[in-house]
Amino acid sequence: MKRLFGTTREDLSAVAEILRSGDVVALPTETVYGLACLALDATAVAKVFATKKRPAEDPLIVHVEDASQAARVCETDERFAKLAEGFWPGPLTLVLPKRPCVPESVTAGLPTVAVRSPGHAVFGEVLRLVGEPLAAPSANLFGKVSPTRAEHVTESFGPEHPPVVDGGPTDIGIESTVLDLSAGKPRILRPGPISRSAIEETLGEKVCDGEKADGEPEAPGQKSPGLLPGHYRPKAPLRIFPDEEAMAEFLKASEDLPTGTVVLFHGRDDRSPDDLREVRSFFLSEQGSPREIARNLYARLREADASDTVLIVTHLCEETGIGRAVNDRLRRASEGN
Repeated sequence: MKRLFGTTREDLSAVAEILRSGDVVALPTETVYGLACLALDATAVAKVFATKKRPAEDPLIVHVEDASQAARVCETDERFAKLAEGFWPGPLTLVLPKRPCVPESVTAGLPTVAVRSPGHAVFGEVLRLVGEPLAAPSANLFGKVSPTRAEHVTESFGPEHPPVVDGGPTDIGIESTVLDLSAGKPRILRPGPISRSAIEETLGEKVCDGEKADGEPEAPGQKSPGLLPGHYRPKAPLRIFPDEEAMAEFLKASEDLPTGTVVLFHGRDDRSPDDLREVRSFFLSEQGSPREIARNLYARLREADASDTVLIVTHLCEETGIGRAVNDRLRRASEGN
């Protein structure tokens, strides 16, 4: 089987045939590369779980062409309609009651399903050619750093990697915002590129930010992917600091830095690495832009995570906008270190 595809009409038609046959293909989205399969085919879904070594309790996101196709897999309402009109196609995932056609494996046995319409031309065209919803978790081994380039996918799985469509670097670089609309007040389960304030403006109501709404019972399971401890983790331990000043204080004590330490600076204005001994440095952004930091985060983590790296050091962003999503990924990636 051919393993690398471009974005020509001929290649995408071939990819659509692979997917329709029940196999898996890694596709670019505007967030990260996803390992796609037919969302309503339980056998195809099982291949995704096996390929990623993903635990069964971690649900998948179903990717659809538009709101009309979404209505095939979930029960929609007025809030859904407002958000789909305002943000689709784009990096907003909505959790709603599922239709019976959605396999239990997709939803980790829950009565809800996560859906989104991706804002990437290649993924959108493949959806059109296949004519069916596609489930697509990140195209990497479970819990590891997400892929934002085609070569990240091939590195993750090795020579026998699944077929990959090379759509170039992803534009956003971190996963979608996940918003639960299934019960009580809407609430953000996973922060992402779409901010709480933008969602509230579109809905005309307040949104719970990561916590359950007052009076709402605890959910019986995990409604969103990407919430398990130790997610997005590089091979080397990742140590994070609350801000640039705290990280600089740590770096001043250079005798505490083991050989093989890598520092991820947020911008060129961060403390200069020139006087740091036995340290390699990467910049997440030239100017410290949160959006550029998000776009480069996973690629820089992968670059930093070379075979001789023993420690990766960085600090958090301001807790606003997409910076909140970056911080969420960094905290999860550093859990257990």
